[in-house]
Amino acid sequence: MQEALISDAGEGKEKRRGFYVAGMPLWAIVFLVLTAVVSLAIGHYSLINGDDILEIWSDRAGSLGQVWHIQRTSPLVIDPFFYHGLTFFGIRVFGIRPFFLRLPSLLGFMVMQVCLFYFVRRIASVQAAVFALAFPMVTGGFLYTVEVRPYGVLLGLFGLAMLSWQTASRRDEHRSLALVMLALSIAAAINSQYYGVLLMLPLCAGEAVRILKRRRPDKPMLLSLCTGLAGMVFLFPFMKGAAEFRAHYKAGNVPYQSITQTYNFLVLGQSTFSQEINHLLAILLGFLVVLVFWGCIRLRQSQGARLPDSEFAFLLTLAGLPAFAFLLGHFVTHAMESRYAIGALLGISVLLSIALAPVLRNRIARSIVFAALLAWFGWNGMVVIRESREYWDRALASMVITPQVMAAIMASPTQMLYTQDIDLVGFLAFHDANANVLRHVALVYSVDEEMRWNHSETDSRIVENLKSFTPYTILPYESVMKQPVGSVFVLTHGGWNWMDKAFASGQVPTEPVGEAFGGEVVRGVHPPGSQRQLVP
Repeated sequence: MQEALISDAGEGKEKRRGFYVAGMPLWAIVFLVLTAVVSLAIGHYSLINGDDILEIWSDRAGSLGQVWHIQRTSPLVIDPFFYHGLTFFGIRVFGIRPFFLRLPSLLGFMVMQVCLFYFVRRIASVQAAVFALAFPMVTGGFLYTVEVRPYGVLLGLFGLAMLSWQTASRRDEHRSLALVMLALSIAAAINSQYYGVLLMLPLCAGEAVRILKRRRPDKPMLLSLCTGLAGMVFLFPFMKGAAEFRAHYKAGNVPYQSITQTYNFLVLGQSTFSQEINHLLAILLGFLVVLVFWGCIRLRQSQGARLPDSEFAFLLTLAGLPAFAFLLGHFVTHAMESRYAIGALLGISVLLSIALAPVLRNRIARSIVFAALLAWFGWNGMVVIRESREYWDRALASMVITPQVMAAIMASPTQMLYTQDIDLVGFLAFHDANANVLRHVALVYSVDEEMRWNHSETDSRIVENLKSFTPYTILPYESVMKQPVGSVFVLTHGGWNWMDKAFASGQVPTEPVGEAFGGEVVRGVHPPGSQRQLVP
């Protein structure tokens, strides 16, 4: 099976010296091992939080049928079913253990790295292939190896589809496995994330060029592509539930700046910068584009047969996915996040490796480039590990409730602590050993208030859906505000929180009680001049 995908009679033969495993030199093995080691180290010191918790809430249901029903009628995250099914079986076998929950993301990322190596080895050189394998380690895509989200798996599926298409397109026989893998990879990618359908754009662009060059269609290839695309049929049951988030998605409108923000995120790991930095990045991006085209032209002039026109068209379209994701988000879905176009990382990595191929043939230059990648990756890894440990300590320390705060909660009319913070409830559910605390926490939501302060209703829809299949106390904000006097609230700041803004506007007169869960704990009081007495 391995030989059917990674060997090719048409690829360039280079004299091998030193240690090789499955055609990979020692540098490639070192980068792969470091990917796993650093990712596992970061994961060891990273708490499950944010969107990861929403994923687990959905996928820890009692049966696969229940997960299907949740995603169809009351989704918390608007991804299709493939990754949810994968996570469901992981939880059933290994339980809710962070290592196993994150493992598919790490494996998907490493599969992408391996596919990049073999893809580029056929086009340029082993040294360029090593660069293509290593470059994603120092990009924003690497952080998805420690998240319980579909994006690490999606990268692996993009890689498999890319390598399978190249293998099948370069052969006239013995390509059945490659065609089957191509169809399965496309179908799985589309059913992992709705924007996974963008994978079809570079594949169709590359195949269109092949047909023009051959002057006849490749029927088995077209059948494989159409079979993979037919996997969209499994999206239809979930589109209605996902469409509920479309009207006022919290990402807001999709501006054209989302294209550059996506490239910033993919390459630098951060999407927004100051205006001055953005101008500098635009200049650097232009320089890189010129460098890539120059490198590709040089390669095609010297070894044209190793970079066919079809593969060049495929790579350019793949690297341009952020622009197509913007068009899809702006005109169709009205939702766009930088991670939705994460597949462009593969195209960027390959094109950069091609551009640097002549430089990497020099032993000294190659050693400098690879050492720089190692140093960059190692430094970033240590920084992320340190930040993760510091956040771990702060988060766990914030879970300790002082006697003063607990007394105020127990003296309140409902003996509940009200919060609008979904992440806080999720954190308590998965990390707080004292279950008694969660019994006194109520999650509130309000479409009107969220729209007023954040111009979005995403969190409120998530909480309403969460209410339908979890045992937590979840109440409309308006019902709590009918009798706010004596009630105790925790106001967390930042992100998409809105209750702190509502209280700051004077909606509810309050008095401070203390601090808990990283926020301010306050108690509702009577308006000034009222003769009613506060409940002690």
